[in-house]
Amino acid sequence: MLYRVVFVSEVIGGVNHTLQALAEILGVSERNNRRDEIGSAMLFHEGEAAQMIEGARADVDRLMSRLGKDPRHCNIRVLDDRPVMQRRVQDPARLCALSTQQAADILRGRRLSDLSSAGLEKLLSCEHVRMAA
Repeated sequence: MLYRVVFVSEVIGGVNHTLQALAEILGVSERNNRRDEIGSAMLFHEGEAAQMIEGARADVDRLMSRLGKDPRHCNIRVLDDRPVMQRRVQDPARLCALSTQQAADILRGRRLSDLSSAGLEKLLSCEHVRMAA
């Protein structure tokens, strides 16, 4: 059975600020998620990360455990954790890249942690913005 987890966290360090840090995260995520057959979409904005992961229960739980120990994340808050019939995210590691204007238009002054699970799911599913892989 396939499961989807949507969560937000606070990011620590340069993750939010440097392309090199983002590239490293994407590279490791792609390798691990491809191995574990996990789909993942992530967005970083103003010190927060939002992520949607999909895969088998054991694989999703293992990834959440790793993220909980990752020093770049703190205050991980799971907004949704449920079985689903089909994937919304096919890529092992997708980065949602918002321009400043896109962020202003979509978030309207809210933080990622202010959005509902459904709102984050829609945002992370590429329904409103261009994505960079």
